[in-house]
Amino acid sequence: MVEVSGFPFTALRFGKEGDLAAAPQDLVPPGTTDVIVLSHGWKNDRVDADALYAGILENVRLAAGDSLGAGSRTWAAVGVYWPAFWFRPDLSLLPGDGTDGDGQAAGLQSDDLPIEDLRAYAAELVEDFADRDADGFIRLVVEARGGGGRADAMMDHLRNLLTQGADADTDVREEHAELLAAPGRELHSSMRDGGTFSAASVDDEARPSEPTNGAASFQHVKESFARLRSGGAAAVARLLNQATYYEMKTRAGRVGEGLARELDARLPEGVRLHLVGHSFGGRVATSAAASDELPSMESLSLLQAAFSHNGLGTGFGDGGRTVGRFRKVTEERRVAGPILVTHTHRDSAVGFFYALASAATGTTASSYGLERLLGGPKDPHGGMGANGTQSMLTDEAVAHVAGEMTTLVRGKVNNVLSDAIVADHNDVANEGVGALVWQAVSATT
Repeated sequence: MVEVSGFPFTALRFGKEGDLAAAPQDLVPPGTTDVIVLSHGWKNDRVDADALYAGILENVRLAAGDSLGAGSRTWAAVGVYWPAFWFRPDLSLLPGDGTDGDGQAAGLQSDDLPIEDLRAYAAELVEDFADRDADGFIRLVVEARGGGGRADAMMDHLRNLLTQGADADTDVREEHAELLAAPGRELHSSMRDGGTFSAASVDDEARPSEPTNGAASFQHVKESFARLRSGGAAAVARLLNQATYYEMKTRAGRVGEGLARELDARLPEGVRLHLVGHSFGGRVATSAAASDELPSMESLSLLQAAFSHNGLGTGFGDGGRTVGRFRKVTEERRVAGPILVTHTHRDSAVGFFYALASAATGTTASSYGLERLLGGPKDPHGGMGANGTQSMLTDEAVAHVAGEMTTLVRGKVNNVLSDAIVADHNDVANEGVGALVWQAVSATT
């Protein structure tokens, strides 16, 4: 068995359907008392995942110091590898900050995505989906720039590649109902305009107050919208991105269920289980935690998790009757120790693009700015890595601020505002986050 950052390390490799592709018979060495299981997110590059796991484990070891072996505890790690297509918000953005020389939002009417970039993205997507008619789909993608019937045909083809029916999570299908059903020409039309969003267009009295709890600021929303491309090719790229986003959420759920089965079957009795997920890996880990096949676990660490901030909550939505997809994790107290959730709106991938990809099509930038801050705690499409958990019952969650004295509480969701230690979506393999994960996995009764 190999070692990664001083931990005995085993790789578990899953396919798109959540089936185990490769793994040794023994997950952990004899005598192991605690195993840390890590899952990556928006990437399918093994090198990136290896670096993420090595970085997290190295910083956990650094935080533990001489305490790593205290109480006769012996540690091992398992890395989950799954085909997570790369979410590409950069295709929606203009280079630079999207403002003119006076700091005002620049107009975007002529700033469309280059055709060669669109074609390359379509080629990446059909390779991931193993589309038998790759050339035909790429041709449809390019032709769909003009909207109309070609956009209809492109979306019909794309939907045939997506996981639907019983294999897709109900919440994911509902969240992306328009993507799965609306005519392609309507979707394309609604996504053509990136939306100019100028502070000058909003009266001071109508301007939302600047939040102090880590939510997206008005300035952040304005600048992000100002950089969105507009035009036919940009609209198609956003549709492709939304489709991959839908598919990765569904795929993460299937992989999480597969992971639960394998851990239940392969881990020796009595080994304490700690799940750690980054980005979409947070959905993998939480899906595993929610599975009836997995025995109770000791801790769950969600690092800039890319799924709904209401996922563990209840009593939200229409009439306050909606229950989060993974509510049973908290309601049934499946995690004996702490549930750690890092969150910050410095993470634009979750703080802005998650909400944008999850939102219903056709919503304009100005309505977001005036009615709610896109991606903030009151946005129904907000992400956990931006806002922490929302819609929790009294005494289910505890709020902390990274950089201050933090003591994670067992049996509770611990929302840690991580502005001081997380610079962006992928900045989780650092000393500050490592110290939080060590506190989560080492917490005892």
